[in-house]
Amino acid sequence: MTNDPAELLDELAGLRKRARDDRHGYWFPLLLFGILSFGSIPLSQPDPHPTDHLVDGGPGWWLNPLMHLGTTYEVTHPLALELYWLGALVAGLVTTVWWYRWRAQRVGVETSTGTYAQVALFGSVAVLLGIPLSTSLFFEYRLFYPSLPVAVAIMLVLLGLALLAFRVRRARPLFVSVGLVLVSIALSLLQLPGIGVDLGMGGMAQFMVIALGLFALAWIERSVVCSVIAAVFAVAVLIVNNSPMKIDALGSAQDVFLPATVLVLGGLGALAARRSSS
Repeated sequence: MTNDPAELLDELAGLRKRARDDRHGYWFPLLLFGILSFGSIPLSQPDPHPTDHLVDGGPGWWLNPLMHLGTTYEVTHPLALELYWLGALVAGLVTTVWWYRWRAQRVGVETSTGTYAQVALFGSVAVLLGIPLSTSLFFEYRLFYPSLPVAVAIMLVLLGLALLAFRVRRARPLFVSVGLVLVSIALSLLQLPGIGVDLGMGGMAQFMVIALGLFALAWIERSVVCSVIAAVFAVAVLIVNNSPMKIDALGSAQDVFLPATVLVLGGLGALAARRSSS
């Protein structure tokens, strides 16, 4: 044991880094959700006799959360696919919380899962109900369609208020839910005419829920790598949702293949880095 202040600081910094590394366990939920995503492919067989059920219907269609789970293709058994994804999201949340608690007992460093669970639960409500509701109000009542600069300014204000809500320590569940409502309203502006970014309302909303959870894990673990993987995953989802290009050979699997591959490769890379540093 040295008495040199500089060496003591170096040792303290090393201990802190080791504690952070021991706390990092995001590779598991990455692999888990990647595998669950690939598991949806057998249920994603395209319907040989499509009926345009993804685009027909009034405002009630927007407010049916199950309708936003699945793929952008019309599949043979849409309800089975929607129920699969609903079960996959719940199972993924429960298993991720269990994983972090089991891992805390094993390595002795606990990662708080309360914030992740809140973001995942309230995020599911925001994505499956909040965004469709606010988007439906925009399209149904058409009070005004803001220009792109105005929409961006409103989004920044709403996201700033949401960030402040997330940072409040007291009555945290309440403020997290308020923050996610603000986020859902802000994201709804992306789907206005003139901007036209599909966030999954045509049937890929489950990946937006997963992305929110990954960003929450990155925040909790203070992990730059997890943040990068979450950002790449979110970009991949937006590309799939908004790309007009369709590959007939892949069919509806192309909606799942790119996001699921990002999750699996990110999880394997994080696991390999973890093992090499230990």
